[in-house]
Amino acid sequence: MAAAASPAVIARILKRKEQEKKQKQHQHHHHHHRHSKRRGSHQGSNRTPSPATSPKGSPSTSPTSHFPVSPRRGSHPSPRISPKHPRPRRGSSPNPVGSASLPSLPSSHTNNLLTPSQSHSPAGSPVEQHDRTITDLTFVFGKNGSAHHKGSNHSRDASPKVSPGASPKSSPKKSHAKNNGSEEQANAHVVIVGGGYAGIAIARKLQGKINFTLIDPKECFHHHIGALRSAVRTDFAKKTFIPYDATFGKRFKQGRVKDVNTSDRTIILETGETISYTHLVIATGCTGPFPGRVDDTITADEAISRYSNLAEQIETADKIVIVGGGVAGIELTGEILSAHKNKNVTLIHAHQHLINDDVLPGMRTKLQEKLARYGVTFILDERVKNLEEVATNVSKPTTVKTDAGTEVSADLVIRCTGVKPNTAVFTNNLGGKLDDSGRLKVNELFEVDGLEHVYAIGECNDVAEVKMPRHSTAQGELLAENIVRKLDNKERKPHTHGQLMMEISLGPNAGVSQVKGLILGSFLTKYRKSKDLFVHRFWKKVMKQEVPH
Repeated sequence: MAAAASPAVIARILKRKEQEKKQKQHQHHHHHHRHSKRRGSHQGSNRTPSPATSPKGSPSTSPTSHFPVSPRRGSHPSPRISPKHPRPRRGSSPNPVGSASLPSLPSSHTNNLLTPSQSHSPAGSPVEQHDRTITDLTFVFGKNGSAHHKGSNHSRDASPKVSPGASPKSSPKKSHAKNNGSEEQANAHVVIVGGGYAGIAIARKLQGKINFTLIDPKECFHHHIGALRSAVRTDFAKKTFIPYDATFGKRFKQGRVKDVNTSDRTIILETGETISYTHLVIATGCTGPFPGRVDDTITADEAISRYSNLAEQIETADKIVIVGGGVAGIELTGEILSAHKNKNVTLIHAHQHLINDDVLPGMRTKLQEKLARYGVTFILDERVKNLEEVATNVSKPTTVKTDAGTEVSADLVIRCTGVKPNTAVFTNNLGGKLDDSGRLKVNELFEVDGLEHVYAIGECNDVAEVKMPRHSTAQGELLAENIVRKLDNKERKPHTHGQLMMEISLGPNAGVSQVKGLILGSFLTKYRKSKDLFVHRFWKKVMKQEVPH
């Protein structure tokens, strides 16, 4: 049986416990005072206050951070951190007392720590976001009806984004980018033949990711969406020619392709120079009559001079005949009558309806009604039979004759009769890949029939959709994404069709649009397109240059 403790021993034990209790209370009061003082000192500063700890001790997440902050434990105060070096965010579980602190995140990760409202917004400029037009280009045109592909964001910053609460060291995207496809990407060389809307779209999306060379006979990208206004307003033409080299630098090569050798994976220029490729993209577009298109044998200055001369011819002419009632003919008619209201304009079209059968009947009707209010005379379902004999783009009295026997006197005749694929140079080695209209036959990945590393995008391929800049842009952006995915051994995304979206301007303040089955009038068309025909967006957002004054 154990001996009973003496009264003196019991008294010493009780006294010691009382002292320990007082000491703990003093420490708790001292820590709570210092913690409250520190929180108060941050009021009025730009730092976000540290989140409070929930009653159960689990950390609550700050509304401005993806990473919850661990609560303070016991008598171990957190180190003081200056406002210039904010407290590093910690993982989703509290950091045990005595364990090592998490390392500071690299700048590539901290730049991606967005607020909840920002985390779903595109990072970087619109040129890098396919969900917005583009990439620059998709955003320029809005969400088009041909190919809106989610997940197509390949930012110029190759650093992976950090998901909320995830450790940057365990990011699967980072390990994938490091281990898969990097060697193939380093050795890849994409040659893009043609610098139209499709060509610059794929070049801008590949820029900073894959080595490429963009080849075009012209020194400038021609923004031909604004070409018809250039024919009427003398100060506008210079805004439709954007230099390639200022955007692409040494990646751009001015030259004309003479032939292609798919066996050796080379292209041959007219100068005799040979360029090797791992992937060849044919984006040569279409050719058509001036003023809708410009011959690639002339310089930008020569083209601007031609537009200025035509604007003078239009100003002096009284009776003007426009041959062709497609988009070009309609927009040119609208531009002429918005600038010169008293002109006598006759529009001759070889079909029963304006434009084509791809647009809704309501859009054709609305366009014809608006032009009729301008005083336009329509001759439909008749073809001009003496067009090759008539002088065009020159103010000169003449007579236009149709196959139905109609004769129209004119002071000026302007041709807007459509375009044809610019693929003649490929008939030597790719002749068997062309359809009856001269377009390259491709599959849903834009691969030219039977050729795995040769692609055709834009107006020169046989994809069954309306040939227009919006669709060419979407094809270029999708192909850029798929080339990167192929080099990373990822599944590629096929091209899909959607609802047609079309905007037709009738001068700077009017127009008609078809958007998802709806017909919209001048108010929305003006602010979407007619006001400046996307000139500022292509200079600043797409090509990253300043608009000339």
